[in-house]
Amino acid sequence: MTNEEIDQFKLEIYKNIIPQVVNMPEEKIVSIIKMVEEQNPDLPQGFGNMLYEQILVIKYRQ
Repeated sequence: MTNEEIDQFKLEIYKNIIPQVVNMPEEKIVSIIKMVEEQNPDLPQGFGNMLYEQILVIKYRQ
């Protein structure tokens, strides 16, 4: 990913995911990500882990 794509990815997480998970326990976030990965086998290997890490970084910086 280019730096621009990474910035766009983080912005999308901030705008669309963080409002949904701000009060959600981490276990629930992990279970949702796993469910999405199972339903979308085309996702790149490690995408769920990367997404989870970014969610936590953004969530706890607020």
